[in-house]
Amino acid sequence: MREPSFARLNCSIARALAVLGDAWSLLILRDALAGVRTFEGFMRGLGIARNTLTDRLRHLVEEGMLAQMDVGKRGTRFEYVPTQKAKEFQAPLMAIMQWGDRWVSGPGNEPVVAVDRESGAAIKPLIVRSTSGRAVSSDELMYKPGHGATAVTRDYLLAKQASVRKI
Repeated sequence: MREPSFARLNCSIARALAVLGDAWSLLILRDALAGVRTFEGFMRGLGIARNTLTDRLRHLVEEGMLAQMDVGKRGTRFEYVPTQKAKEFQAPLMAIMQWGDRWVSGPGNEPVVAVDRESGAAIKPLIVRSTSGRAVSSDELMYKPGHGATAVTRDYLLAKQASVRKI
């Protein structure tokens, strides 16, 4: 897969998107986290072209999202297992699904409902919370430079904060 130019941006969202790849990669991760392990399993579930699947699996392995395991059944045969890095992507993937349920499919039309395997109860919608536990809306969010911010990022955020104060 070609590296997107935004991979070099001083932004964790842009860099994460470079790791994740494209929509096919997200769907492959969705399926891998749900238990699909084989090339054929991904092909069957996604209806993706072989060359595209090969490319995306290679990218996800290179980025450390999937581990390629030789299971050696009838010659060389691989399974693709989610790494801890991929498992920690479950929450953002769930947030995308919940957003799609609300704004694309519409309430009551959810194609799939995520449930707790132990209790069978539906998963609550994910929300952004402060360290105190208070729900924080997008209107209440503000961004400050972090330790990894470049001078350009710092200037951008300071200018943005100044323009918000004027409103």
